[in-house]
Amino acid sequence: MNMTKLANVLIGLLLLCVACKNSEEKVTPNGFKFQVIKAGDGVKPKPGQLLIFEYIMKDSKDSVWQDTYENGFPGVFPIQDSSTIATEIGALQMFRMLSKADSVTLTRPAKEFFKDVLGGPMPPQVDSSRNITINIKVVDILDQQKFPAFQAELYAKRKGFQKAKDAKQIEKYLADKKITAQQDTSGIRYVIHTNNGGQKPTPTSCVEVSYEGKFLKDEKTFDKNPKMTFSLNQVIPGWKQSIPMLGVGDSATFYIPSHLAYGPQGYPGAIPPNAILIFDVKLFGTGETFDPETKTCK
Repeated sequence: MNMTKLANVLIGLLLLCVACKNSEEKVTPNGFKFQVIKAGDGVKPKPGQLLIFEYIMKDSKDSVWQDTYENGFPGVFPIQDSSTIATEIGALQMFRMLSKADSVTLTRPAKEFFKDVLGGPMPPQVDSSRNITINIKVVDILDQQKFPAFQAELYAKRKGFQKAKDAKQIEKYLADKKITAQQDTSGIRYVIHTNNGGQKPTPTSCVEVSYEGKFLKDEKTFDKNPKMTFSLNQVIPGWKQSIPMLGVGDSATFYIPSHLAYGPQGYPGAIPPNAILIFDVKLFGTGETFDPETKTCK
């Protein structure tokens, strides 16, 4: 090991030791223990306020389960009045004890983590032999009436960040697969497979299509339909912008960034937050309006 690498290792160990000495174990009223790695301003939240926090949750195999710095909005915990304290699980009691800029960590066996931190039973697919760690940093403590403005500002900042992140992921995917794709001004990448010169819909038209939707991350199919008719006013922005590129009889593959799909909220049970989607689409027909009785374009 050269001197530079040795120095870096020693500095890292020194910082780790300092963090260990400065950390403080705290205990909630029901005996739930956690470590305060860095103390904030000491002002605890009041009933009716919201504790805003970023967190990284991972298991003992270093598999990251959730990272709010990368994948979405911070956690939000509403502080209830004191009448609920006796029935709260350990993690909820812990949140009452935190202050702005506090950084805390805790590790539990998987079964205990689900019970004392997440407040539910451990799912059967989770490896019970693993420990789970969560590192939390309190971002702010807000009165509820201030939260909508905070949320709007945060969404605007993260939208720009997510757009850039999506663009890099799509570019890497196309490069790895050796796919040559065009790009429109919105950030949608696309490959037109057939171009027959048929009538093209407008962004408000009714269309009849077949499609298969996949996640860019793992190419798993999440939806598929051999024939479906709908108005483009009723679909995600990515479809509203991409399908009018096709003429009747044409087919294409579209790579839709998350902000033009289901965004940071996702679609519960089907689409995770900030998912980049791939759609293989063929346009069979188009019309001015959708007829709900016949479910056809008119």
